[in-house]
Amino acid sequence: MNHDVLRRELREGLAETRRYLLSHHEPAEYDRCHRLRVGSRTVHLCARCSGIYPGILAGIAIFLLGVGSSGIQIAAIAVLPLFALVDWAATTFRPITGSNRIRTITGGLLGIAYGLGLGRLLLGGDLRVLAVGVGYGVLAAVLLVWERRGESEAD
Repeated sequence: MNHDVLRRELREGLAETRRYLLSHHEPAEYDRCHRLRVGSRTVHLCARCSGIYPGILAGIAIFLLGVGSSGIQIAAIAVLPLFALVDWAATTFRPITGSNRIRTITGGLLGIAYGLGLGRLLLGGDLRVLAVGVGYGVLAAVLLVWERRGESEAD
């Protein structure tokens, strides 16, 4: 294959997907994003992800510094994601728009749980983290199916 064709396709693909680099939302959902002005451009940052990534770093630091007992850390891993799940469900199943500030805060709590969970599972071999993850995975799957079913009935 011609290298010029590959370069052109790569450039076109990157141009098409670059808006998803900092926000995975479609333009119709930009209300779930923080808007930043960078020069003459507006950059959209997913509000929840804006909290998740720093939260992951904080969770890893908490684990590495040994803050809290094993039981407290597992309790945090089990409870902290609930805030993001409740916020997501509240704005998905009810006609309210929610708050980007709340999304960022609940994202931070979720990120802390992710970071703690990564440390406890990968470095500590704590399989209780997997049980928590499977529980949330099943709950999220049920809620997503319920959401999709509601969208198809509305069409």
